[in-house]
Amino acid sequence: MMIVKGEARFASGEIDRLRGPLNDWIKAACGRHGCLSYSYAVDLADPNVLHVIETWQDEGAIDAHMADMGPLLEILAGAKMLSLRVDAFEARFVKTLMGE
Repeated sequence: MMIVKGEARFASGEIDRLRGPLNDWIKAACGRHGCLSYSYAVDLADPNVLHVIETWQDEGAIDAHMADMGPLLEILAGAKMLSLRVDAFEARFVKTLMGE
């Protein structure tokens, strides 16, 4: 399993403006082959930071996803994005830390 973790910092108000199109993008991405989960979250401490967390079946699924980023790039084309970093990690389940 692969985990993708990203963080994007936007100018004030941009995340609210992009919320609808990004939500549509998430719904589409969740339907892609090998996608186990795909979500964005606004940082509670900084409303201009968007966190990205994705899990993918394998690196091939991520590569296929990354090869078809056109719709996301169109959404972000006019956005005032100040920084972006997205990393992929290999993962294995170790243990449940909280909950059932």
